[in-house]
Amino acid sequence: MNDKEVLKYEDIVLRVSDLDILEGPCYLNDQIIAFYFGYLSSSCDSHDILLVPPSVSFWLANCKEEALKDIIEPLKLSSKKLVLFTVNDNDDLSGGDSGTHWSLLVYDRSSNTFSHHDSMEGVNNSHAMKLYEAVKGFMGPTAKPNTASSSTPKGRMKKKKDVGATAKAVAVADAEPSFTECDTPQQTNGYDCGLYVIAIAKVICQWHSSKKKGKESNWISAIERQVDASLEMTMRDELLKLIENLRKED
Repeated sequence: MNDKEVLKYEDIVLRVSDLDILEGPCYLNDQIIAFYFGYLSSSCDSHDILLVPPSVSFWLANCKEEALKDIIEPLKLSSKKLVLFTVNDNDDLSGGDSGTHWSLLVYDRSSNTFSHHDSMEGVNNSHAMKLYEAVKGFMGPTAKPNTASSSTPKGRMKKKKDVGATAKAVAVADAEPSFTECDTPQQTNGYDCGLYVIAIAKVICQWHSSKKKGKESNWISAIERQVDASLEMTMRDELLKLIENLRKED
């Protein structure tokens, strides 16, 4: 079979086999999710949100500690207000697409919280925790208080107060991010988890873009309102139409 290239979008190549996955009741692969994450990134027009490709999320969760910093540094996590990671239950480092379930882990800097959205509640909890443990220490920089003293007693008293305030700010910045399992719309079959991941990611990106306009105050409520089991009937066609439109523009 000639698995020819169908679309090249940024650095993601989709092939005939990827379209076959979308046309049938199949588990989404890394390429399809990476493609849609790339599309969302270019569409949301924001420098403070990051959608981490599945392959990168996988290696963050599973690579050796000494290699972790080299993978994380280019992501510039500390400059992002929202970071979206995919979670997969694949434990086989040599197995490629051998996982069986996708979920979404979202870091929100405003609350210093990782929120896990799993469309099969509890199935990916341990894998989400594994990724959380790997990246939680890299989410923000540590500001160092200025401890230089003044030459006058009055100056020393003022500096002591300033240092105290700075130290308090540092303590907040250094606080370990929390982890929470979120109420998430639940899939009705065993293979559409990837659709829920990209649908929820889409809602979060839209919420983030409209937040300053006051249209949505919380992405959780936006998910509850916009994501349900109907996507199992519509999302694959939506993706196929998107790919076809991008092909025409190419």
